[in-house]
Amino acid sequence: MNKSIFLIALLFTIPVLSLEAFSFLSGDMIDEHFENHDYISSNSESDIIKFNEPSNEQLLKRYLIFGKGSSSELGNIKTDYSISSSNGFFSIVVIPENTVSIFQSKGFHVIEDFQLDFHSKYISKNNVSQISTIGNIANSESVHSIYNVTGKNVKIAIIDTGVDFSNPDMQHSLARDDQNIPIMLDPDGQGIILTNATFAANIDQYGTIKNFTKSAKHNTTSDVYVKSRTGGVFLNINQNGVGTSLLVYNSMFPLYGNTPLLNGTLNDDMKIGKDKHDYIESKSGIYHLGVMFQGTPQQPQVVPVLVTDSKKFGVYDTIIPDMSTSWQDFINTSENKKPNFDFDFTDDVHHVLGDGNEFLVYDFDDDGKFDYSAGTLGAQVLDIYGVIENESNIDKHFGAVNGTLLPPLDKKGEFFGVMTDVQGHGTSSAATIVSKGLQEYDIYNDTKKYNIKGIAPDAKIIPVKALWFGDILYAWFWSAGFDNDDVHWKFSGNTRADIISNSWGVSTFPNFEYAPGFDVLSLVMTILGIPSSLAEDYPGVLMISSAGNSGHGYGTIGLPNASPTGISVGATTNNIFVGFGPFKDQPRFGNSTKYSDHVVDFSSRGPTLIGDPKPDLMSVGAYSFTPSSVTKQSEDYEQDPFGMFGGTSMSAPIVSGVSALVIQSLNENSDPFSPSDVKNILMSTAKDMQNDVFTQGSGMVDSLDAVRFVYGEGGVFQVYNTESSKNLDSILKLPLKNLNYTAFGMSSPSILLDKINQTSWFGGRLNPGDISKTTFKIENPTNKSLSIKIIPQKLELIEKLTHTGTTEPRLKDSYLNKTDAYAPNYVPLGNLTTAETKTTNFVKNIPQDSSLMVLNVNFPFDQFMNQTNPIYANDIKISSLYVYDWKDKDDDSEISSDELSLVNRGGSWGTNQELRITDPINQFDNQPVVGIYPVPERYSYWGGSIHQNSTSMDYTLSASYFKKSNWNDVNVEEQLITIPPKQIVEVNAEISSNDNQKTGIYDGFLRFEGEHHTANIPV
Repeated sequence: MNKSIFLIALLFTIPVLSLEAFSFLSGDMIDEHFENHDYISSNSESDIIKFNEPSNEQLLKRYLIFGKGSSSELGNIKTDYSISSSNGFFSIVVIPENTVSIFQSKGFHVIEDFQLDFHSKYISKNNVSQISTIGNIANSESVHSIYNVTGKNVKIAIIDTGVDFSNPDMQHSLARDDQNIPIMLDPDGQGIILTNATFAANIDQYGTIKNFTKSAKHNTTSDVYVKSRTGGVFLNINQNGVGTSLLVYNSMFPLYGNTPLLNGTLNDDMKIGKDKHDYIESKSGIYHLGVMFQGTPQQPQVVPVLVTDSKKFGVYDTIIPDMSTSWQDFINTSENKKPNFDFDFTDDVHHVLGDGNEFLVYDFDDDGKFDYSAGTLGAQVLDIYGVIENESNIDKHFGAVNGTLLPPLDKKGEFFGVMTDVQGHGTSSAATIVSKGLQEYDIYNDTKKYNIKGIAPDAKIIPVKALWFGDILYAWFWSAGFDNDDVHWKFSGNTRADIISNSWGVSTFPNFEYAPGFDVLSLVMTILGIPSSLAEDYPGVLMISSAGNSGHGYGTIGLPNASPTGISVGATTNNIFVGFGPFKDQPRFGNSTKYSDHVVDFSSRGPTLIGDPKPDLMSVGAYSFTPSSVTKQSEDYEQDPFGMFGGTSMSAPIVSGVSALVIQSLNENSDPFSPSDVKNILMSTAKDMQNDVFTQGSGMVDSLDAVRFVYGEGGVFQVYNTESSKNLDSILKLPLKNLNYTAFGMSSPSILLDKINQTSWFGGRLNPGDISKTTFKIENPTNKSLSIKIIPQKLELIEKLTHTGTTEPRLKDSYLNKTDAYAPNYVPLGNLTTAETKTTNFVKNIPQDSSLMVLNVNFPFDQFMNQTNPIYANDIKISSLYVYDWKDKDDDSEISSDELSLVNRGGSWGTNQELRITDPINQFDNQPVVGIYPVPERYSYWGGSIHQNSTSMDYTLSASYFKKSNWNDVNVEEQLITIPPKQIVEVNAEISSNDNQKTGIYDGFLRFEGEHHTANIPV
């Protein structure tokens, strides 16, 4: 499937793009991130090879084209990936933008393809001041130590920007097949490495290399020669000053070059042997040479690679990259000075697929630590441009060149596949799960070293590089165990992955004319989670996705996260970023990393248009640390290979890791299970965060209680019902039935959505006076009877206090009195008042019985945005919201940043900011203080700072306090029930609406409360 210029831009402007994206979403965090780009090399051209490619003359874009008949009706346009059926065809093409109207006029449905929104809020590699607490929050460290459960024999497909396995904490995690070959997929088609330049060697019967005579002829690019005086065996690349031309696969097309193939010229001979007896062996005497062209236009990675048939004549099996030469080229920042390349393959590592050493890494200073990575060998790459002009049957399932899934290494030596991750997003997602925790990192920037361990360190990762909407279905079906014959997808008999983790989403759903939940991706995700849906022996795959970073507004969950059978995961806080890199010495962040486990403002909220409870679970999304690629930007780059990661992009892999722990536990107990069983265990064992259903789902994921349930320990039980699925089926049956499965190569599925057990209760769509009933099943896996109380609850507003004021930008902090450091406008929580007199008892200015505090600050739109500017949102003022625990250390009644501990924050580019505090009465040891931070400069949404000082804005600050109260609309037949050991007990429940009930969405919980465990069931 073809790449357009915008795909490449996603990768190649990192870290610029990732940081800007973070700033656009998170208010005042912006000005910290525009500065962090100085490590990108200024020399964007390689000194190893010269290309003869003009820049693009017309704007090429990637489009999805749907039509009736066959793809041949597109005429002479090259269809780089196409699936045809009796009902029509689906093709992906890269064409000039100005030709789209031609296809539309012929009746084709044309949609511009687009990048996926990867749900990371921060990826950085600056020094930090505190170790990650990721294991502690998910309780995975307890699972490792108590149960010796670490995710063994569980495979997780990471649908992302790719994965770099160069870090020693990551290398163990690469999934492999029965022959130890890596399992990796690149449906984006970026990882093809051409090695079709050939060099003939004159090797006699005794194995001695000799120079060819002048009259000798050979059908190769050039030959191999031996230097008689100085010794050494070389590929004759210079060819008397002419150089050697060769084709290089362009992973940056169409941002760079007009075609996916670049014409390059090499001019330097390359060494393959020390003398005529000691050289890199080729059984056929034909050496294959190619050049990897990866990375970014700002800092390309160019790696010369040699491929040989080291064991059997004509069967190429060994890949040798010249990493030392590539490293010197990569770090070169001078446009006038050419590095001293060695162009020597004899001192480089020989790689054979299946030997466990497929990682292209380099240690330039021989200190035992890798400094440079060029990816991992062995990826299967979808030949989306049809550049492999080999008519032979490359793969037993694929006969056509166009759209062919290539083998990891061509036996004829013409090409191989590589997996890379330029952006680093997929690597961080994977590391969140599987970091081994053996490497030591200088996180505190002092002499003490720390380990970073993942949730399921023994799980295996299947990296799947999919950056575009049009590639997702291929990525999912392949990961779920289906094979494609260029027309149909057929189940292979086994899933490739047990879990498919998706740290991305699509928020621009109007492109599809369907709301999230009813779109093709959400519907397919729903089907993939149902056993026997797509084949009789298909067991289903657990689909996990990040809820998105579009909060704090309700109804912001996008696609495919709205799928009712998938697990969508929202984000919670972990204030380790305080004191980290750009957050250091900024007064508004305070001086403590103590607080965590509150809902993050940017976490997307439900409901979807379907109406069922979403998200399903919560986990850390702001923030944690993960191992990263070992690549340094220069020889004197000192930071250890780790970085800070965040967003719901991190929340999803945390839940994927916890799911791996549960699946290992189920497997070891020989318990049969489906994807919905794992989901229900996680939701039944989550910890309540005291928020509403559409903010938290069932709550914070807890791996310890989830595994305890599987082992029948700790008084942990599970709750689920089947009526939710029946209500979902009544809404989704028609969309699922009408989905044109044959358009993307699938037979119409057998969908049994109404038979799926669900922990959450979706009562359906009711008219006033209707009743919705269900039967809950409570499963006790322990050896003791459990007594369970069942309580219907909803959140009730018990108090709302307000305060009005005007912001004052550029206030100085008495402790951090720096020119570029400004303090928020502080408002003690006690200053908020109410016009109504209530009998609420207050403690620390907080209602004593409140379980949730929601702080909001609102600004007038005409003060927020300069509406006289002719460009919308081109001149805006931003202010963010903070809440602190203030301890007046010097008793001067003046607030300074060294006296503040940040509890939570909220910031977006809008007129309303929100933050939430769970169990507020127990969160403050001292005095609660609100901070309203006016960003000192005004900004354009499109271009960043406009370099004008901000001015004041009026605001209204409010604090809303909630508590759990009885929900009279929900009734259960028994409020106290005893469950015998190893038994399942049923209890009936119903939702009753009244004739005068207003139109809307009603949500709450059924609280199943035991002695040692409580399950909060979203309703």
